[in-house]
Amino acid sequence: MSADTLAGSSSDACSNLVSSDPVAASDESHECNNSGDLCHRDGSPRVTELKSLPVDSGNETPDTDKEEEDLRRRKSVSKEKGTKLLHRASFKRDRVDRHYDKLSWLQGAVSRLLGLKVAPISMPWHRRLETFSVTLWMTTFLLLGLSATSIMIYMFLYTQYWWVSLCYLCWYIPDRTICNRGGRRVNWLRELRACRHFRNFFPVEVIKTAELSPDHNYIMCYHPHGILCVGAFTTFAIDGTNWNQTFPGLTPYLLTLEVLFLMPFYRELFLCSGAVSATRQSMDHLLGTEATGRALCLVVGGAPESLDSHPHKLILHLEERKGFAKMALRHGASLVPMFAFGENDVYDQVDNPKGSFVRKVQDFWMKVFVIPPCLFMGRGVFQYSLGIVPFRKPIYVVVGSPLHVDPVKQPTGEQILALHSRYRDALQHLYDTYKHTYARDPSIPMEFV
Repeated sequence: MSADTLAGSSSDACSNLVSSDPVAASDESHECNNSGDLCHRDGSPRVTELKSLPVDSGNETPDTDKEEEDLRRRKSVSKEKGTKLLHRASFKRDRVDRHYDKLSWLQGAVSRLLGLKVAPISMPWHRRLETFSVTLWMTTFLLLGLSATSIMIYMFLYTQYWWVSLCYLCWYIPDRTICNRGGRRVNWLRELRACRHFRNFFPVEVIKTAELSPDHNYIMCYHPHGILCVGAFTTFAIDGTNWNQTFPGLTPYLLTLEVLFLMPFYRELFLCSGAVSATRQSMDHLLGTEATGRALCLVVGGAPESLDSHPHKLILHLEERKGFAKMALRHGASLVPMFAFGENDVYDQVDNPKGSFVRKVQDFWMKVFVIPPCLFMGRGVFQYSLGIVPFRKPIYVVVGSPLHVDPVKQPTGEQILALHSRYRDALQHLYDTYKHTYARDPSIPMEFV
């Protein structure tokens, strides 16, 4: 984490972090005083471009509050010049001391002893709420399904409230396929204030580059998967980015693993967000009727791509993924490429190259249980060294131009391959166009597997 994050001075997101293409509007932007808010003087949203920092000879470790980004850029310059980046011990010591000096004496002493980067006590209230919202989301995802199942089994076998478990089972069995029949969204839950706090934590911002008419249906192809699809969840499962104002007339749906809708109680909460399963039956139900204005967010890389989600890599599982192209042809749904810059940066993951022991174990687990066992690491609630809370890194979800498709009831293999190739070129063009504006490191190449 950068030192400005440790000091609690990270910029406050505006109430609406959705904007149009920033290339034409960046000259009109104005930074709010003392806050760095992503907004104009009148409060309307804007996009802050990631500008290059001044670089020097590359022979010093940075001694400013921008250590992480400065160091990355110095390494890049040193690599280009063929020089070696020298790390001076005095600068390293000063950088560590600056962090601990911002804490109280007791906090500084404990954190020095344990080697933890402890969060300051004097943290703005809104940042506490943002951290709480994200922590609640993570604990719900990791623990609610398993704990609820254990409690229901215990109540049925060992308590006098066995009838509660039986009643839920009678509800669960006939309702288990609702995820393939359009789901069951609850709009007031999607619009809770906690959803805005969740969005502001990173923050997540949608970049609109083209109009999407409500007279069509769309398959919104999201890349990359990341560890937990933070950008896709914020944009499509909750109303965190003001979707209705950005794309009026379109109803968003988040498509995800069907196994997530098998976990008791967690499935009820997830269904309220408007999420549905990413199965053929589910997509046929949503796209097969005469209704229009439906935007289905499909994370094309799927669960296997999450195992290749690392901050300094960009590996997309696309070559063998052709089902989305076939589905678009069958229903005449337009394909919309989306790329989330920063999705891979919110978590670190254990190095697991192809063929390694760790990766073999992960692949075997995923074949058996479907859910990928990502060995990820983030930050904690009161410290920044380790935990399940994601890092505060901005995510920019760039929505590209739609690829309109004529309906073909029985598409041939050639038609599917042609549309797949057309989509891949559009995705590559989208990434190349906006990587210098939003990517933390534009030099990272996009690799298709």
